[in-house]
Amino acid sequence: MNKSDLIEALAERRKMTQKEADLVVNLVLDGMTDALRRGERIEIRGFGSLIVKTYDPYIGRNPKT
Repeated sequence: MNKSDLIEALAERRKMTQKEADLVVNLVLDGMTDALRRGERIEIRGFGSLIVKTYDPYIGRNPKT
């Protein structure tokens, strides 16, 4: 499911217009993005949790060469 599928499903289920559903989905996603930028953890029950992790750089290698 992509963003447009989510908007359509929300509009059908809640009997709202596509424009209203688009606004709701964008508000939720923007809120999640802002929280992750602040370094907060997001937990969605029954789905999983999201957190931004930083890793030290490393030198990779191509196993074919």
